[in-house]
Amino acid sequence: MISIDPITLAVSSFAMVASASPFLYYSYKLKRISNENLATFEEFSSNNNVMPTQHERWRNHYHLGLDSQYKKLVYHRFGSYPEQSVIDLKEVIKVSIQEKIRRVQVGKEKRYILEFLALQFHFKDFTHSPKTIEIYDGELFTSVAGEKGIAEKWQKILENHLKD
Repeated sequence: MISIDPITLAVSSFAMVASASPFLYYSYKLKRISNENLATFEEFSSNNNVMPTQHERWRNHYHLGLDSQYKKLVYHRFGSYPEQSVIDLKEVIKVSIQEKIRRVQVGKEKRYILEFLALQFHFKDFTHSPKTIEIYDGELFTSVAGEKGIAEKWQKILENHLKD
């Protein structure tokens, strides 16, 4: 049988707890922020009489929801520059993807870096300027994590609702 010294056991237990505590704290903090963001989104939706049947959250920074019955889109951006919007799809004629790309050349290699990605709503009333909702901002995040796919998916979903 292996004999373990009580002092060694105490020191190693303390070291394990000390090394795990930052990860546990960060996980708790992210979960709390996520729950607060969800509560804020749900409160904003209910205040505007919108009940999203389909929604998506990404990067703990954006939340998009669609009420299929009343054809309304709810958008919420959190962070330093928060934004809340409700878009009535009955007033929209077209949804397009807006992107800003920067070209960088290093030696002979050319790279294209996405700086901004958004969905842009064009309204039936041409006096109403187009509304843009941000999907990705290159100043906030250093790399793209599927936002291009999110934008394309939501463009298709919204275009299908415009046809109905």
